[in-house]
Amino acid sequence: MKSQICELLNIEFPMVAFSHCRDVVAAVSKAGGMGVLGAVGLSPEKLEIELNWIDEHVDGKPYGVDVLVPNSYVGKGENLTTDDLRAMIPQEHREFRADVLEKHDIEANDLRSDAGSQRTEQNSNQVLGAGLDGAKEVLEVAFSHPIGLVANALGVPPKWMLDMGKEHNVPVAALIGAKQHAVKQVEAGVDIIVVSGTKGRWSLWKRFNNGSCS
Repeated sequence: MKSQICELLNIEFPMVAFSHCRDVVAAVSKAGGMGVLGAVGLSPEKLEIELNWIDEHVDGKPYGVDVLVPNSYVGKGENLTTDDLRAMIPQEHREFRADVLEKHDIEANDLRSDAGSQRTEQNSNQVLGAGLDGAKEVLEVAFSHPIGLVANALGVPPKWMLDMGKEHNVPVAALIGAKQHAVKQVEAGVDIIVVSGTKGRWSLWKRFNNGSCS
């Protein structure tokens, strides 16, 4: 079952598993594949804890880290707060959310509570990298461990992320959902393209369905 991906990642089988569960990541790596920890939403401190645990449970086998580092986004460099981000949500989206919750009798008080707001603030900072400085801190933590792969789950990785990969001799992967995404990733110089499919994204499904991404 050897393939080019096995040689690139130094793994026994061409099996790469993305998971937010460190146990799954360790199990896949120990079995000869490449377990990849989903680190979106993790603070640098929390990621350090997770990676320390993985280091102790993979028997020296390679594993990876999946982050979310946008190359650009609305409000980049403006240090937007959670309230600013919420204000950008169209009213029709709010109404759709409310209808779904009501239809399925889902209690949403926690989403409106102080605790829920605090978690949202933390997640927003990690997703947007708190001005991208937070994203760099997360990657610095990742590269301080013996990782064998780093993946970006949102668009073309910034050049500085690709440079960090080269500096540490770690392949950089990127997730794509359409042909044009793959072309941009190759042009940017990523090492591995992960075809993630539409994942329920209606806009991508329509592109695939009408053949524009064939």
